[in-house]
Amino acid sequence: MQNDVLERPITSYMNRLYVVLDENTNVASAVRQMNSQNAETIIVSKNGRPAGIVTDSDILDQVVMKGEDSDQVFLKAIMSKPLVTISPRGTIRQALQLMRINQVKRLPVVADGSEVLGIVTQVALANAVRTSVLEKTFSHYRSGMFTEKYKPILGNLGILLQFSGVLLVVPAFIGAALGESTSATGILFAVIGLSFAGFFLTHIGEKGPMNLKQASIFIVSGFLLLSLFGSIPYIYLDPFRPSDEMSLSSLFVNSFFESASGFTTTGLSIISNPQDLPKSLDFYHSYTQWVGGLSFMYLVMIIFFPERKLNAMKSVLGGGMLRVKELLITIVVIFTAYTIILVLAMVFVGQTDVLNATALVFSSITGGGFLPDTDLISPLHPERMTFVAVGMILSALPFAFHYYIFAAKSGLRERRTISLEVAVFFLVMAASIPIFYVLAGGLDNTIDPAGVATATAEGSDSSNRRSSSGDVVVDIYSAAFHVLSSATTTGFQYLNIQSLSPVAKMSLILLMLVGGTAFSTAGGIKIGRFVILYQELAKKAKEKTTTTASSPSPPIATGSTSTSTSISSTANPYRSSEFFEGLQEHNQKKQIDAEEEKIDRQKATHFVKRVKVTTSKKIVREILLVISLYISISVATGYIISVVTGSSLEDALFESVSAISTAGLTAGITSVDLDPFSKLILAANMIVGRFEIIAILYIFFSYFRK
Repeated sequence: MQNDVLERPITSYMNRLYVVLDENTNVASAVRQMNSQNAETIIVSKNGRPAGIVTDSDILDQVVMKGEDSDQVFLKAIMSKPLVTISPRGTIRQALQLMRINQVKRLPVVADGSEVLGIVTQVALANAVRTSVLEKTFSHYRSGMFTEKYKPILGNLGILLQFSGVLLVVPAFIGAALGESTSATGILFAVIGLSFAGFFLTHIGEKGPMNLKQASIFIVSGFLLLSLFGSIPYIYLDPFRPSDEMSLSSLFVNSFFESASGFTTTGLSIISNPQDLPKSLDFYHSYTQWVGGLSFMYLVMIIFFPERKLNAMKSVLGGGMLRVKELLITIVVIFTAYTIILVLAMVFVGQTDVLNATALVFSSITGGGFLPDTDLISPLHPERMTFVAVGMILSALPFAFHYYIFAAKSGLRERRTISLEVAVFFLVMAASIPIFYVLAGGLDNTIDPAGVATATAEGSDSSNRRSSSGDVVVDIYSAAFHVLSSATTTGFQYLNIQSLSPVAKMSLILLMLVGGTAFSTAGGIKIGRFVILYQELAKKAKEKTTTTASSPSPPIATGSTSTSTSISSTANPYRSSEFFEGLQEHNQKKQIDAEEEKIDRQKATHFVKRVKVTTSKKIVREILLVISLYISISVATGYIISVVTGSSLEDALFESVSAISTAGLTAGITSVDLDPFSKLILAANMIVGRFEIIAILYIFFSYFRK
């Protein structure tokens, strides 16, 4: 247990009780800013980079006790330097070692050498270790150890389900307002089920913070339970095959599939004509994407826990480098504003009624893909497709990108990694459009030019425009739209993908696998992982080519010996010999202290380098594992679906990749006639892919939680 806590990530124990101030700020102004922000520490910056640290004791000892004028003393005069920091990927063990070597009690958590994410204190780490030891000591005397271990998960799940029930009241009210009593009743059954289950779990569990494993179990279980309870309206109304009776087991599988596809923002649907649904159920259909995609139901946890207790859960959900407050602002304020603006544009410019416009925006801005009406996405309405494309792009950009666009300070300059990933994402999309256009036969001269007009006139039926080999070919606009839909893993389509050429399908498969940017609503492996992998491999290659041999640095000349000799040689013979002996001992002690300080700094530097090398290797291994798992799971499940359904391997692989990347594009396999086993496989892929497989690894393998 103690070893386990020492390997926990340092970000789970850092706090935000600090302010970053320039070194030329006077102490009086610094103290005022500390008080206004309830800060305990000042990070002193020089030229925009952290350079030192000032605490209350520094101000007390060097300003107050000396009677200095705080308006005339600047932070650079009293700060402790050089600043000892730790990477956000560091562990408790590494932090404690750095504190011991450098004899400090606070460590700023710094990313990329300039961005301060938080501060970890010796007290917080000691409390974590002490709690772990106590749990280990008294674990044998606890009754119901299993229940005790999972009580926080059950209690927090109860809070989650109750809040989700509150959120789902919205489509129920719409159903009641429209007079759709059957639909409203079905949705209310889901609300009641969530509420009662939530109260029960809250009663048997307990509200408390969770470690990374517990947070992973909590989030995966949350989506499973939401998918189960969210399937109640579909079970009640049976919108899949209204004219035919189906068995209860088939109805449950269909309903669970549709619900899981909504909450995970996958967008694969077995409802062939959503426009025939009651308006409130059609709205509920897309509303589940907005609730699940933006993780609205998890925001309630912010009310119950302080920020430092939520880092484990935030890392699994995709909060990235944002603080919890910033993540809350991004989701609640910014994305709500995006939604309202796009809905108004869709209504007034795209000539769409309010409910359909809202449902379509919910699908696009969360990377979902459910259509409230199959005729809404069509080349006949380019203005509507433009607004949808804007929503798809917004969904695939990092939450931090959205926040720092509107933040008072320029986050883009400070977050070079975000800018790089976003640039690579747009570059991939721009390069993929002409590639897919060519692979889909866009340059095929055997096409009858009249086919273009026919395809356009018939809207979504593009199967008329075919090459001499019988494959569907596309125009450049359709190519751009479907590349954008694949890269953002949104899943809107109007082409018959099953009739595309195999190489064109494979290009879309690769785009869905790569996915959008990290810490966004998009699915897939994520561009950020490939960027980091390239950077780490390039760094390693550069280190191999660089000559590592270097001569040892010469010893630091302290000057103490020469000073002592000079004094001795010119000493007054009438002065006391004890004076010279004491002076010599003092100089020798200074020399020893300087040498010890030099050795300590060398140890600290060596330790930091070793930590960076270890962390770099671990990151590369994790990225390669995630990539290999995405590919292997996609191939394995695709092969199983191909065997069970008798479909071609390329179409089955397309379907499995679409599910695990939460894209939602289909090659025609997903339908109400698909067998229940294949539907459950695709539903499992959706839930696993929603958390990029990472949450599953956190649950079962302690190595990845270190």
